[in-house]
Amino acid sequence: MKEEHLPEHKVLIIGGGPGGYETAIRLNQYGIDCAVLEMERLGGVCLNWGCIPTKALVKSSELFTEIKNAAEYGLPPVDPELDYARVFARKNAVVEQLVSGVEHLFRKRAIPVLREKAISVSALDKGYEVHTEAGTSIRAEYLVLATGSVPKELPGVKIDEVNVLSSTGILALETLPQSLAIVGGGVIGCEFASIMNSFGVQTTIIEFLPRILALEDEEIGKRLTLALKKSGIKIVTGVGVENVLQTATGNELTLSDGSKMTVDKVLLSVGRVPRCDLDWQSGAPKTERGAVTIDTFMRSSLPGVYAIGDLTAKLPLAHTASKQGMTVAAHIRALSEGRECTAPALDYANIPRCTFTHPELASVGYTETEAREKFGAVKVGKFPYSANGKALTMSGTYGLVKTIAREDDDSLVGMHILGLNAAELIAQGALLLSLGAKANVAEKVTFAHPTLSETIKESLEDLHNLAINKI
Repeated sequence: MKEEHLPEHKVLIIGGGPGGYETAIRLNQYGIDCAVLEMERLGGVCLNWGCIPTKALVKSSELFTEIKNAAEYGLPPVDPELDYARVFARKNAVVEQLVSGVEHLFRKRAIPVLREKAISVSALDKGYEVHTEAGTSIRAEYLVLATGSVPKELPGVKIDEVNVLSSTGILALETLPQSLAIVGGGVIGCEFASIMNSFGVQTTIIEFLPRILALEDEEIGKRLTLALKKSGIKIVTGVGVENVLQTATGNELTLSDGSKMTVDKVLLSVGRVPRCDLDWQSGAPKTERGAVTIDTFMRSSLPGVYAIGDLTAKLPLAHTASKQGMTVAAHIRALSEGRECTAPALDYANIPRCTFTHPELASVGYTETEAREKFGAVKVGKFPYSANGKALTMSGTYGLVKTIAREDDDSLVGMHILGLNAAELIAQGALLLSLGAKANVAEKVTFAHPTLSETIKESLEDLHNLAINKI
């Protein structure tokens, strides 16, 4: 018999990040009762301490750089002075507006949000009971785990958010350091390197692997490396950081090659690890290297328990979590209606990846190396920004679009963009790959002129050596 004092829902979502809150809204749209358990504010890391505040800083840094280069556009030379307090305030205002907007959506739809931390889960005859740190118990037929991830640390390098910062810590700095060492040359490290360098901070990236952005196409990554170095960022690869020692002059880093360097602040950005510290009193879902294992419908090994987002270690991006959440909602809806779920399996290779550096880097599908390993012979089409009229008018001629197709059937399997608005343009590549387009797809589409999108058209045409404006 149900205990009336326990809140009960069809679905309980643990975690209110992009995956969690969008899943809740979609379930609500389907008419399925749900609630969200979130110990902080809705939006998770992405809206509150990650994607959104970082992109607010990216815009400020880009505009600051453009103003300093006003003479390139025929305007009077300007020597602006950075007021970081105002930049910081704008970042916070952007975050507040977006998070408040999400909270408004939940109030409007009457979706319950419990601002508590889940600590344990016990199984019932039908469903589960989740217990919180505050002593609340919530029953639900289905659980959706969307607890995200936390920054990874290194032996000898511990995050204290004072001297050694995580991405959250660096976003909380109200004043800029004079110098910054970034340990880790992945997406987060490279983005903050671009931001801080644009604001005048002496910035060094230290990457243990032979190159930064090691998961991206090697050619594109090398070109970005050149651009970052040209902008003044120092990049050290093939070297690890053994420890960080606080001294009277700053933070002294000892590197694996025996060298030392001293900086005001250190950003540790060597990746993130899944976070799920729940006590499963009746047996936990299966995991692999800390990540919950899932099937194509995001189901864990426990009946009625789903997992999405960084917790699954499936291309840990906010939009991955959101897309996984849509699959969960579709599956629960199908179960509620007594039918099979027709939601297509999520193809993780065709999820776009974006790095908001100066210039931007974005990609979808396989790198050239991966494509050759998987498909054998491939075709590669390239088109430079320098031959694009719109890029020239915007003084953004550094970069290129690189498209990859299978040799045997002309199917598009990869697109990589380095340059202005790459993160916006890559949506075209994601659409083409997801729809199974062939290399000749540009014959069927008319691209507007003058636009940056024409770089995609000519890259596609170059797969058959038919690019009009390629020199």
